[in-house]
Amino acid sequence: MATRVETPAPRTASFGRFGRGFLIAAGLLVLWGLSAWIYQLTQGLIVTGMRDIVSWGLYIFTFAFLVGLSAGGLIMASAAEAFGVKSLKPLARLGVLTAAACVLVAAMIIIPDLGKAQRIWEIFRYPNWSSPLVWDILIILVYFVFAVVDLTVMSKRGIARSERAKWIRILAYVGLPTAVLLHSITAWIFGLQISRPWWNTALMAPLFVTSAVLSGTALVALAALGARRFDRFGVTDETWRALAVLMATTIAIDLFLVACDYITILWGNVPRERAALDQVLPGGSWQAVFWLEWIVGGIVPFVIFVVPSLRRRGWVFGLASFLVLVGVYAFRIELVVGGMIRPLLHLPPGIALGSYRPGQSSFETVGVYHPTWVEYAIVTGVLVFLSLLIVLGYRWLRIGTRDEEIA
Repeated sequence: MATRVETPAPRTASFGRFGRGFLIAAGLLVLWGLSAWIYQLTQGLIVTGMRDIVSWGLYIFTFAFLVGLSAGGLIMASAAEAFGVKSLKPLARLGVLTAAACVLVAAMIIIPDLGKAQRIWEIFRYPNWSSPLVWDILIILVYFVFAVVDLTVMSKRGIARSERAKWIRILAYVGLPTAVLLHSITAWIFGLQISRPWWNTALMAPLFVTSAVLSGTALVALAALGARRFDRFGVTDETWRALAVLMATTIAIDLFLVACDYITILWGNVPRERAALDQVLPGGSWQAVFWLEWIVGGIVPFVIFVVPSLRRRGWVFGLASFLVLVGVYAFRIELVVGGMIRPLLHLPPGIALGSYRPGQSSFETVGVYHPTWVEYAIVTGVLVFLSLLIVLGYRWLRIGTRDEEIA
């Protein structure tokens, strides 16, 4: 029988002036996003930049990005426990916290993309079991419940360390394949679309899982740096070195997989696939995402992580982690826009734009997409809400408390 150990809970420091200012600013931005969503509900999706050709935009970029952040956080935490990587164990609870917060917010961002919130009920009432989207919704729900349970066990007080460690190990073996499955199913939403040659590749799931580990680890690193700056969250040099090695390795694998996709398309030179790729390669109308992915979010942070004199500086490590998030998000933009802006239907009259302007055709064969202020406001509100969940969850669960103080 486990022995209960009664330990007084440590006091949590007050937020202070900076913390209160953060809460006020974050609250205002969340309200701004909520107001923009209410405006969209009254006016319809026409207030967004999405049309019939490019029907997925900023909301879906962010959804895929957040799912990756969530999966990556849990993969890192579960792998540390399942494979006995002691250097990463101090970040396990922080990783599961970010995983739970990110998957919750990822589910939220789908609501404005549907246009009408009541359509969510239709997915459960009339599920199409042959659609990866239905399975993605189910795995998101299961994943969120699992992350909450895992975090509860990790943070539970009053039980012996040995018993808590046993349950954490069991949950790690379950959490690792669950996290991989979460992002694989999200990838299959894209990869199984045979009408989108840019997406229809077996590399999609490996790409998503690799970028999930990369971005999720980067988010945990940024959260740890913030906790170290504003709280007594201690992380050893060995842990920082392990994070750097993990992110440098996944950057290399991620860019290799993307390069394989590029080479396959360029070598085959199939017109519609090449047309989609040309949009994001240097010289294309969306070339900015190429430079963000390969240089800003790829090569630059890779160099920082592999050079010891650079990664030892906290602010440089944090900058590299932030650039990783920029690069992964750029890949999501590249994926969605590249797959939609050049549809397979390329003969006149084309695809309906979903709107009409006097003197202009309401049909086009090439799509155009620019997010509107409504989309920016809603996504900003959602991301700020995510930061609030992580900050408040960190304080409420006292993530900075040592394991021996929790047991």
